[in-house]
Amino acid sequence: MKKPTLLVLFVLTLLGSISCQFITRSPLPSSTGTLDLTINYTGSWYRETFNYQPDAQNIRHIAMILPSNVDFNDSPGRVFTTLEFTPSPEPLAFQEVTYAGDPNPYKLLLEYMHDVPQGHATLDLAPGIYQLAVSFIAAALPPPNEDAFLYPGVTGGGASNEFQEIAIEAGKTLTLTIELTDENGWGYVMQLALK
Repeated sequence: MKKPTLLVLFVLTLLGSISCQFITRSPLPSSTGTLDLTINYTGSWYRETFNYQPDAQNIRHIAMILPSNVDFNDSPGRVFTTLEFTPSPEPLAFQEVTYAGDPNPYKLLLEYMHDVPQGHATLDLAPGIYQLAVSFIAAALPPPNEDAFLYPGVTGGGASNEFQEIAIEAGKTLTLTIELTDENGWGYVMQLALK
């Protein structure tokens, strides 16, 4: 009589521990929200000038996401134009000086810059209100003629939008597609590309 009682007790203990595992393993509430971001360029100028494709080696997509408590009153386009092109997944970097020759005042914003590889990223953010602007930057293409020593082509450029306010909620996903057109663009012919 003792053996069946021990067996029943063992089975009940085993079932109890299994059912407790299901209860204790329920997911904890999320302390972050998710931004599912797509940057969609619909223009033609960058396709013609830089052979724009979202996955091209000379194109890098970037999102600037500023928390609402960051005091910033400048245009996001001005910030993006001072980025130095580095191919993904290398870290983003700012130029040391602006094109006017002044020290770059935007270098402190680097922590708010996010890589958006090939125009799409899923970013986990703390809940709150943010200012979001996106861009892509383009690096120069090589000279079209192998014999060319100096190539006065466009050596940099990109497109960006103005800030828009977004709200990130804990445990929720905000899905955004932001369109960039040729009206959002800039390009530089100030430098000569050297072979």
